[in-house]
Amino acid sequence: MQTEKRLLTVVTVVYNGSDALEKTIRSVLLQTYPHIEYIVVDGGSDDGSVDVIRRYESGIASWKSESDTGIYDAMNKGVRMSEGEWICFLNCGDVFVDDTVVQRIAENIEALSEPDIVYGNIFVNSSEGSLIERKAKEPCNIHRMYFCHQSAFVKTSVMRKYMFDERHKMSADLKFFKQCHYGGHTFVHLDFPTVIYDTGGISNVNREQGLRDNIAVIRETDAGYRKYLFMLRLYFIVYWRKLTGKK
Repeated sequence: MQTEKRLLTVVTVVYNGSDALEKTIRSVLLQTYPHIEYIVVDGGSDDGSVDVIRRYESGIASWKSESDTGIYDAMNKGVRMSEGEWICFLNCGDVFVDDTVVQRIAENIEALSEPDIVYGNIFVNSSEGSLIERKAKEPCNIHRMYFCHQSAFVKTSVMRKYMFDERHKMSADLKFFKQCHYGGHTFVHLDFPTVIYDTGGISNVNREQGLRDNIAVIRETDAGYRKYLFMLRLYFIVYWRKLTGKK
């Protein structure tokens, strides 16, 4: 299949994020790549988010607004709505670094003879307001996410094979990618920044809860010495954060 004909799906999930939603939507609609299926899943917002979606409805392939049980329920809805070969989750507040990112990713997918997951680096805002690049690690299996989920494009067929385990409210993405690792799916690190990441997400704000959910994921997915090594690292981090007064 030629790159210019490959349909890529971008999903944005939002709940009461009207202040940040517009910049995310515009980031997707301004992409130069012509074959993007854009899906927005709203969790029943009452703050004007739906008005923002309607304002850009002509550029959105499909959207829905209804209550859900959490972010991964909303993301799974996006998966079920998608028709693209590959899928990415650019959630409310996140933006692509520029308008050529999806084009570059599509070209890399084509050149790499179709791996299962590709992911890039991210920018985050420093306390001074400047952008700092955070480089993802090369493919591996550790106790946490080693790349930003928003920087990843996944084959939709692989996404549908596992879906997000909605019992994990903060680390279902970690479980998904561990399942992909143990399932023998191929990961490729694209060593360039793809997304400006909003660090105000739930897993960053409620860090200890996220760490404890990581522990639960490792109990389910890892085995042998790795399982105990990963859990030891996470318990140490939880203890250290309590010792230093971090939440």
